[in-house]
Amino acid sequence: MKVSYLPKVTKFIESLSNDLVDKIVSLVDVLEEKNGLLNTLNSKSFGKGLFELRLVGSVNIRVFYCFHKDTIYLLHGIIKKTRKTPKREIEFARKIKKVVEQL
Repeated sequence: MKVSYLPKVTKFIESLSNDLVDKIVSLVDVLEEKNGLLNTLNSKSFGKGLFELRLVGSVNIRVFYCFHKDTIYLLHGIIKKTRKTPKREIEFARKIKKVVEQL
């Protein structure tokens, strides 16, 4: 299964430090190799086909993704600063997912 970075996600990842970029890219590579089957430490489902890729550490990064037509689409990325993922970020990712599903 291939991975497609939406431009907004590419921009977000490029804004991070080189160390974090390397970690995210490595995690995305694992996601691609395992066809989206990651453990709950690295991935979480929000239902209805929306997932988050989780980089946990001194900086907590989340990249929302979905599956569509044999492709994993990286939809939206955030630096998580609160205990729970903000609902507005989840809803924003859902809107992007709907657009991707119309492709």
